Amino acid sequence: MSRYMNTLSTGRTPDEAQRIINEYLASEGLEYRDERGEMVWRKGMGALASPQFIKTEVSTDGVGHIEAWIAGAALLPGVYGGELDPMEGVYGFAVKAALKPRIRELEKRLGGTPVAYTPPQQAAVAAGWYADPTGRHEQRYWDGGKWTADVADAGAASQDAEGIA
Repeated sequence: MSRYMNTLSTGRTPDEAQRIINEYLASEGLEYRDERGEMVWRKGMGALASPQFIKTEVSTDGVGHIEAWIAGAALLPGVYGGELDPMEGVYGFAVKAALKPRIRELEKRLGGTPVAYTPPQQAAVAAGWYADPTGRHEQRYWDGGKWTADVADAGAASQDAEGIA
């Protein structure tokens, strides 16, 4: 699994943050639906263009968590497999080019500052490189249980001396 992930302390009430999410994504033509056991916003059917997905959660303290991905392979409508991070890599560049600005605009509308995110225990997230939730680097390594000090910028790996809160 390779998803873009970001968590923002919005400074908004949960209802206000959810209203912003709903209004914006619906206005962009995304449909809120159950997709393989997850409630997500989806655009596209998978015929020649990979579907786009955005999953949002807002906690009781107004912290918003965003996950976004495109289907890794989509040859027939409704038949696809795998996930690709819409912010990284060149495969599926045309679909990524459409999804990236939606993610950035949603983050802008929610406002706030990035905060560390620990995925819920029931949602096992594979170890791997993901968008840095602190925003200080392009990517940070998730070891399957926590964020590490390993970071990467422009393909060069290093250690983040500040760590992650």
